[in-house]
Amino acid sequence: MDGRWTRRGFLLAAAAAAAGCGAREQPPAAAPQAPLPSSQPPVDSTSVSNLIWRSSIGDVKMIVMRPREVAGPLPVCLALHGEGTDANQFVEIGLPPLLTATVRAGTRPFAVVAVDGGTASWLGAPQKMLAEELPDWLSRAELAATPFSVLGISSGAVGAFEYARTPGLALLTALSPAVFTSWRDAERFGGYTDEAQWERSEPLRHLTAVSGLPFAVWCGTDDPLLPAARELAQRTKANPATFGAGDHTTLYWKKILPEVLRFIGDSLGKKTP
Repeated sequence: MDGRWTRRGFLLAAAAAAAGCGAREQPPAAAPQAPLPSSQPPVDSTSVSNLIWRSSIGDVKMIVMRPREVAGPLPVCLALHGEGTDANQFVEIGLPPLLTATVRAGTRPFAVVAVDGGTASWLGAPQKMLAEELPDWLSRAELAATPFSVLGISSGAVGAFEYARTPGLALLTALSPAVFTSWRDAERFGGYTDEAQWERSEPLRHLTAVSGLPFAVWCGTDDPLLPAARELAQRTKANPATFGAGDHTTLYWKKILPEVLRFIGDSLGKKTP
């Protein structure tokens, strides 16, 4: 890891580039979202549902994103947001219309479900919530109770790695994963309460926990987390392992999202005639 990088420098750079890991303290009304590019269809209200559940960690928002014009129960890809943001991160990067486009292009239909819970970290109590309470919420939303896939951005990717030990999961996908080769680097970034928690949870130190599970990694070549992400991809034999132009920013995640959703959809197979 480049010794010139500090957490303060990282956060300032991320904020300047409209990163998804922006401070949650700002109320949504004070931070209007940029409009989607004109090439993308607008989000249809019938494809996005916002649900609030009372849970062991407080009220949890669950955003269900379905492909338009697809009714009935669907398999689920669970989506875990980055540090300092919430489930809306996946709406903000344009996932709902891209999900519809992915299914219309021929993959079997699936839903993407984003939940709050990892504002500071997806470790500990949020993981217990996902394991013990999420299945019932998914069933009540008329979706598969056990996700077939989990997708995480930044520190959400660490939460996805932790969640990937769940029986029945078939795919793990990490975007700009916040993984570290040393406690010194992890401490600069934040997200861990202490070195002991990092030792217990750092994906690079617990690769056997998900051995045999298909794994995919995307990370920008200008991302300060790139070296560790490359090591993670190499040691897990991630396929695909995609490292293209981009930083740890919303702009990068928007750019790669169509490819990511195609990969997830293709893992389910093609639609039957």
